[in-house]
Amino acid sequence: MEQPKQREDDEPKLASIVRRVIAACLDAGIVLAALLWLGRAYRNAGLRSGLPNEALWFYPVAGVLIVLAYQFIFLVGLQCTPGMGFLGISVADRSGDRAGAGQVAVRILVSVLSAGACGLGYLWALFHRRRQTWHDLAADTVVIRGSPRTLRRAARLPSRRTGPKTYRLD
Repeated sequence: MEQPKQREDDEPKLASIVRRVIAACLDAGIVLAALLWLGRAYRNAGLRSGLPNEALWFYPVAGVLIVLAYQFIFLVGLQCTPGMGFLGISVADRSGDRAGAGQVAVRILVSVLSAGACGLGYLWALFHRRRQTWHDLAADTVVIRGSPRTLRRAARLPSRRTGPKTYRLD
C-alpha cells in the first residue's frame, strides 16, 4: 500500500536562527525592563524604611523566577513570547501541533542547562538539521514560523454552506 503524501501545509516551516536570536534579544529587553523596575522599587522601599537591606538574595531569585514565569506563561498561553510573536515564530511539538504545558516546562528547565553550559545548548542549533537546541530536543519541540497547526485550524472560519438558498415566506 502506498503511504499518503503529506501536504506541504502539514510540514512545519522551521524558524531561522537569526529570527530566534532577535526574538530572544527582544524578550531579554522586556524582562530586563521589568527587573530594573523591580530593583528600583526594591531599593526605594529599603531607603524609605531606614532599615539595612538584609534580603539582597531576593533580587536575583526574583529575577530568575520572573524569567522562568515569563517564558512559561507566554509559551503555554500563546505558544510564543512577545518577541517571538513580533517576529512571527512560535513553539510547537515535533509534528507542528500545539506544545503542551509539560513540554514547555521541560523546555524551560533544560534551557537553564543549555545556557549554563557556556551556551553550548543554544549553539547546538547551528549544527542540528532541524535547528533544535538541547531544550528543544529534551522537550521534543521545534520553533516554527507562524502558529502551530492546531491554532491555525481553530482560527479558520467555518465554511459556508453550498447549495440552494431557501427562503421563508410568511
